[in-house]
Amino acid sequence: MSFKRERFESKDSDLSRSPEEWDERARGILLARLTRGPRTKHQLAQLLASKEIPEEIALPLLDRFQEVGLIDDAAYARAFTHDRRESRGLAKSALKRELNQAGVSPDQIDDALSGIEPEDELELAVRLVEKRWSSLASLDWQSRQRRLLGYLGRRGFSSGVISQAVKLVERDGLGNQS
Repeated sequence: MSFKRERFESKDSDLSRSPEEWDERARGILLARLTRGPRTKHQLAQLLASKEIPEEIALPLLDRFQEVGLIDDAAYARAFTHDRRESRGLAKSALKRELNQAGVSPDQIDDALSGIEPEDELELAVRLVEKRWSSLASLDWQSRQRRLLGYLGRRGFSSGVISQAVKLVERDGLGNQS
């Protein structure tokens, strides 16, 4: 396959590049980004677009990286889900929203989140309430409820799960320490 010797003009510079030079630049950008951690095809396409890599260079290159396994949206979704649940305590709905923003397909999102059961959501919410409880001990009941609702709500938990988690922590005795 031979490349035409067309020149692509960069908007920010008068330097022109051959398709081979654009390809080499794009590969360098992708490999540098992937060495820091996995990314979705969508995220990498946005990165290349921000670096003004022409689409006719970027798209086949992204497809090739996906073919050889350097880009794997399904693996990204599974790793992202595990990491964000452990590090930030995100609920299923927040994970779904973030994966969608990262360009992961709905089927891959559903697969990545399929192992999270309602009991897991409640258990995580209870752990998060327990962690926060002592720092909120000096507040009155309503203020504590409001803060916990906001804290867990930002992590994507439903009001029903939040209410259950707070009641369980109060019932198990942590709530009586204030």
